[in-house]
Amino acid sequence: ERDEEKARKSEHLVAFFSLVCSLSKKKNIYIYIYFFFGCVRSNSLRNFVFPICVVKGNIRVDLLIFCTLGLSNGPEAMEVDGLQEVPLCSCRMETPKSREITTLANNQCMATESVDNELGRCTNSVVKYELMRPSNKVQLLVLCEDHRGRMVKHQCCPGCGYFCTAGTFMECQPESSISHRFHKNCASQVNDTSYCPHCGEDASKAKEVTIAKADTTSTVSLTYEQQKPAAVEGRADTTTGSVTGTRLSEEDKPESSAAEGFDLAGSSVFPKPTTSLTQGPVKETLESALIALDSEKPKKLRFHPKQLYFSARQGELQKVLLMLVDGIDPNFKMEHQSKRTPLHAAAESGHVDICHMLIQAGANIDSCSEDQRTPLMEAAENNHLETVKYLIKAGALVDPKDAEGSTCLHLAAKKGHYDVVQYLLSIGKMDVNCQDDGGWTPMIWATEYKHIELVKLLLAKGSDINIRDNEENICLHWAAFSGCVDIAEILLAAKCDLHAVNIHGDSPLHIAARENRYECVVLFLSRGSDVTLKNKEGETPLQCSSLNSQVWVALQMNKTLRESSTEKKICKVEDIARGYERIPIPCVNSVDSEPCPSNYKYVSQNCVTSPMDIDRNITHLQYCVCIDDCSSSNCMCGQLSMRCWYDKDGRLLPEFNMAEPPLIFECNHACSCWRTCRNRVVQNGLRTRLQLYRTQKMGWGVRTMQDIPLGTFVCEYVGELISDSEADVREEDSYLFDLDNKDGEVYCIDARFYGNISRFINHLCEPNLIPVRVFMSHQDLRFPRIAFFSTRHIEAGEEIGFDYGDRFWDIKGKFFSCQCGSPKCKHSSSALAQRQASTSSQDTQENGLPDTSSATAAGPF
Repeated sequence: ERDEEKARKSEHLVAFFSLVCSLSKKKNIYIYIYFFFGCVRSNSLRNFVFPICVVKGNIRVDLLIFCTLGLSNGPEAMEVDGLQEVPLCSCRMETPKSREITTLANNQCMATESVDNELGRCTNSVVKYELMRPSNKVQLLVLCEDHRGRMVKHQCCPGCGYFCTAGTFMECQPESSISHRFHKNCASQVNDTSYCPHCGEDASKAKEVTIAKADTTSTVSLTYEQQKPAAVEGRADTTTGSVTGTRLSEEDKPESSAAEGFDLAGSSVFPKPTTSLTQGPVKETLESALIALDSEKPKKLRFHPKQLYFSARQGELQKVLLMLVDGIDPNFKMEHQSKRTPLHAAAESGHVDICHMLIQAGANIDSCSEDQRTPLMEAAENNHLETVKYLIKAGALVDPKDAEGSTCLHLAAKKGHYDVVQYLLSIGKMDVNCQDDGGWTPMIWATEYKHIELVKLLLAKGSDINIRDNEENICLHWAAFSGCVDIAEILLAAKCDLHAVNIHGDSPLHIAARENRYECVVLFLSRGSDVTLKNKEGETPLQCSSLNSQVWVALQMNKTLRESSTEKKICKVEDIARGYERIPIPCVNSVDSEPCPSNYKYVSQNCVTSPMDIDRNITHLQYCVCIDDCSSSNCMCGQLSMRCWYDKDGRLLPEFNMAEPPLIFECNHACSCWRTCRNRVVQNGLRTRLQLYRTQKMGWGVRTMQDIPLGTFVCEYVGELISDSEADVREEDSYLFDLDNKDGEVYCIDARFYGNISRFINHLCEPNLIPVRVFMSHQDLRFPRIAFFSTRHIEAGEEIGFDYGDRFWDIKGKFFSCQCGSPKCKHSSSALAQRQASTSSQDTQENGLPDTSSATAAGPF
């Protein structure tokens, strides 16, 4: 009869099973069925748990069958009220994927390991996204392959959900080949008796085992107390451990959600950011909210995900906390708010406490809205300095760009937020000269919006005032456009180019005249701006001004005075590179009537006119696999150069040997590093503002239009690659640069017919440049590229030059002498005469090549 009764119950169960599975599909329906065969007295209870999982469609049914053995005295004898906690284990069960939990995991394993009373978070990547957990008391987890295997082996404690990795634990062995690990304090208590939380065996049979310590960097101590602290005393740990991974303390142990009446939806343990919340009112407010959450046990409420966004924006911390505990996705994007997240809203309003809570709940700190804005950008644009500091310390990236190419530095500079800009530049991770999609730098934004103090700050931080936007405007153009004469004066005092013209041929004076900026016009005229210069429409500044206006009168008067003056300054060419360089190179002659040189072809890279067997095979390149900025000793390219010789600003390190420069191997296109790594300088091209000008005694020369710090890359010696035998038969040898290959055939760079601005650099007996051999796109030692670096600080307006070498002067000294004017000149007419008198006999070469052993090249004579 008892067997027939059990059979009927089984038939009813199967029928109920079928009914549940035939229900209309609903999302994430979890049904737990507890079925008991037989009844026994509580004091002879022995439980065996058989978990069975059935999935059909979107419906999951966990069938947990508890078999009890003993004498049956009828249904009324079953003392279920004495069951305080039913031991169960679901280590071998899988649950279908959950979008919310997968998003929270952020592609990382959610396992927490217990290692010698310390907790550490696993950071391995996840391959399989089906969820697992050791019991229904623990949140569902996304696990890596290693922890999935350990879960199946019952190495995860069902009581607390932590993996028993190393230390002292209890181990139950129902069979010789099976072992169950758990913490002593996590054993199931039924009628004052402890049971294994995995299989329900009497815990007294379990053994205390000590597992050898694994290699770990966890530093946060954890002590398992005999009694868990009361809920009212619990509070979230708003500080964080150091080093790597996420550390947890005992207070972070997840409590049973059923006991509190909440469905935590996998959010009982929030991942914490890599920074601590600042001490003060914000932290106290957050702690108060967490304590209230534990003590008040609020009613179960239903929230719409959209409400989290509005509460975050309005600073409603208590509501935000309730919604996060209720399982609302902290990364929910608002369709009608440009797909912004609650973290965007909190950052925009400057609510640091809510930002902290959202990040702990798994909010993506670098989430992008529809216009590619990050929360950090919102905080920076709205002048919330403390929020900016918190987000950056929590790991927010500082260099992402929005849909218009603006970084948080651009946005803060545009609004004139001095303190935010100062902080962003102080952390050393932002380029003060970064350009947006329009080519605008933070300096240009600050200039156009007349933020005078901010302009001074950016200038002090090294902002380049001569960088051009997409229409070739520099900061002075925008100062003229806005009419801020104070900023214009600051820029001119910093050697900003008064004669620069944009893509339309307009100088700052053109723009100031067109916009009727009288004070700027007077300033520019007083500094020597050319009133006769014509733009591409053929208009002079006078023609751009309104007839008979105050500006027109000032321009007309200046024009009249200029025409009556004998002084004549000729600006021949706006850009001798014709746009092939990133920065225009103007040509100026105020000495004589000599036109701008045109007897050569300007090229920005070395060229060939006959076949050259240069090894450009990418498989022959040595390359690095760096994931950092290539500044470490592990960088292969740095090892080829002995080390990376560039600092974070792209300048040579102080210990670089200027007397005998080593070869430099920059990172190349075979490397795994970013294009913006530290070991890429010369390949970024010309970035210094140079000018070709007519000297008094040495023909054409090159001077800098900006200050050049020590160790800065200035330009590259560019020309035609030829063999040494070809160089021997060429008549004009003043532009030859010997590549000085120690093995095999020697090659040269000839800049006579093809070259760049470097072909005009003169010899200086006290040089401020040195040539350095650099390899980039190939590593064929026969064909290095010649890069000029500054040997000292060079003032704006100063001529640049390098030492041609004694071999050059041994030949050319017979035809002309050095005119550098240095007190230490070694090749002046008097020095050459004295040298020739003291030398009775001297070998004469037919052709003089520059001596690269001391710094070689040729001069534009």
